[in-house]
Amino acid sequence: MRKSLIFICLLCTCLYTQAQFLSIRGTNSAQFLSNNLYDPDLSHALGGEICFSKPIEFIPLPVNYNIGVSYQSVSGIHEAYIITGLTYVTLTPSGFMFAANAESVTMTTYNWLNYVDINMYNGVRIEDSVTNYKMGAEITYNVAYVLGKSLLLYGGFGGRYNYTPAFKNSELNPANSMDLKLKLGILWKFKRKYNKP
Repeated sequence: MRKSLIFICLLCTCLYTQAQFLSIRGTNSAQFLSNNLYDPDLSHALGGEICFSKPIEFIPLPVNYNIGVSYQSVSGIHEAYIITGLTYVTLTPSGFMFAANAESVTMTTYNWLNYVDINMYNGVRIEDSVTNYKMGAEITYNVAYVLGKSLLLYGGFGGRYNYTPAFKNSELNPANSMDLKLKLGILWKFKRKYNKP
């Protein structure tokens, strides 16, 4: 346990120095498919995520890579994941305080950040001291509103497909499920040093 905490602290420190955005968000999952059958559960799982995002410099598109951790509780069953994925930014805040350089200063101010996440979740499902590998693929549309120079209020909505290989032949536990995800939280934009216009 102590080694795990030290590893997470070192990982967060390394990512902190490189990240462009840090998002801290609470999540709610509403399951609507279980083993490919309609089985609605509006409050299936509650949890939280911490995710770092940084632009990919060598790609001439507004694409970021993501890495983070996620935890959720499903009726007393604990699930922990490592998040990896990509973000495609569709709209960024504009105005004087968000300008990267003198050429990008605009007279119009937009207070919204919109982007799409495509993430993979790889982790463990812990139930009664039994640990099973679980994975998921998620696509989320995200919106953030500027509250200050570096703080944004965040909300996201999307869908996640989950798969647990150990339950492939189980009749008690579903091997796959499809969830609708609602996420709310804050997004912190790290300060970048730009030349003054």
